[in-house]
Amino acid sequence: MIIIPRITVIAAAVFIASGCESDGGTRSEPVVRDAPSIAETACMERVNANYAGKVRNLTVTSSEFSEANSVVMMNADGETWRCLVSNDGAIQELRVVE
Repeated sequence: MIIIPRITVIAAAVFIASGCESDGGTRSEPVVRDAPSIAETACMERVNANYAGKVRNLTVTSSEFSEANSVVMMNADGETWRCLVSNDGAIQELRVVE
């Protein structure tokens, strides 16, 4: 007879359950983040500056790398922002999109 410690069983159950959905909704696609972190940071700092440094919720929803410029999409307090940024962090364009 094999005796499995209770903690092992509990840990396995938690691991398996973490992949389950309890609300019956569909899973969202993973966030694509290909732009360099310096580019994402520059965009986030500029968006936050547009809120006088008081943005409450700012997240990168996606970023796409390109050799010329990367595109970083963000959500800031319910508004969607598009940032065109060089890969060394120089902002080329920043605007709210619908």
